[in-house]
Amino acid sequence: MSAWLVRQEGSTQTYALPTVAAVLTALRDGNFVPADDVKGPAEPDWQPLETHPAFADTALDLEPEPEESGDDTTLDMNPLIDVCLVLLIFFILTITYATLERALSVPEDNADDKASPKVNLNEIKDRVFIVQVKMDGETPIIQMGTEKKSLKPVARERIKEDMEALISSTGRREMVLDIDRDVPWGVETAVLDAAKGNKIHDIINNQRPRAR
Repeated sequence: MSAWLVRQEGSTQTYALPTVAAVLTALRDGNFVPADDVKGPAEPDWQPLETHPAFADTALDLEPEPEESGDDTTLDMNPLIDVCLVLLIFFILTITYATLERALSVPEDNADDKASPKVNLNEIKDRVFIVQVKMDGETPIIQMGTEKKSLKPVARERIKEDMEALISSTGRREMVLDIDRDVPWGVETAVLDAAKGNKIHDIINNQRPRAR
């Protein structure tokens, strides 16, 4: 038998080709693949085309190039997520500060501060109650009542409850806030929060000038 026999990998069907050149042509044309088996006219055993001395070089040229492990089409989202989180935190802090700035308008501390105009209590004494806050050294003293001469001390943690009791007993729902400029903002805020909690919306701020 002078023909070259070729069979597809895993198949028992054989194809007879007359010469080595005919096998190479069929291999290049894609009729066979390097893993298919071949047996020459004087050869007793089958062997893959890719290992046969007559076809190994051609089979090697036909081997597909190995695919790259990385996928260039994949977008790494981690840097984008990091940037978005930083921007989100920035916007949250900015909005929070802007909201606080609108809610708490802090007056400027000018060297030429003058006393705020005093309220004539005689004209409104029948409809208001008085909350007075002054400094005794480093300690703020809070007093509350309907007349300046009869103000009673109030503990900071009981401002709301004592104010509610005063409103219930007098029916007065307007407040005069007589406060020193040296009083800490936290104390003034506590008084205003108590007034808000008791639904006091008419507040006359009779603020005293800052001590020199």
